[in-house]
Amino acid sequence: MPFMHGTMPLRRTFFYLQQGKIKLRDNVTVFSMGYHRKGEGSQSGAREFVFWHWAQLQYHNPNVQLVKDVDKVITPYAKAFLKDGREVLFDLEGLNKEDIERELIQTLGKTELVLKRESLERMAELNPASFGTQCERQCMCEVQGQHPCTALLHAPEVMTGKWRWNHNLI
Repeated sequence: MPFMHGTMPLRRTFFYLQQGKIKLRDNVTVFSMGYHRKGEGSQSGAREFVFWHWAQLQYHNPNVQLVKDVDKVITPYAKAFLKDGREVLFDLEGLNKEDIERELIQTLGKTELVLKRESLERMAELNPASFGTQCERQCMCEVQGQHPCTALLHAPEVMTGKWRWNHNLI
């Protein structure tokens, strides 16, 4: 199979996508990057960055529109459009892919504190023991092995509190 040769299989794995370090802030709406596919050494960093990190950017930032301007510009650049209308422009000429990654993380990336808070919020949301209107399960009876809900099945008289005190003795 032709797509199984070279570095393509590595970049197509789920494990590789999860290894991405760049998680853009919530106020970034569009991220654009311009570079040349066939250029001199000063543009090789942007080309390598797109080759190795573009899929990871897409995976970790599903709400951000990612745009590539290939072979349209003279010097490589990256541009981020924020929700409030501001633009952040990066000149990528002469930088390698690690420097570009570090620059984006420092400028547009989420801080360690924000990432930790978001992971804790996700863990709290995924608690299977929670039930109610804001959770995965509406009622406790939806859990396998629990008694059926009295809204769906009539409960036996023994299980209701009325039978104990209102039974007739003959």
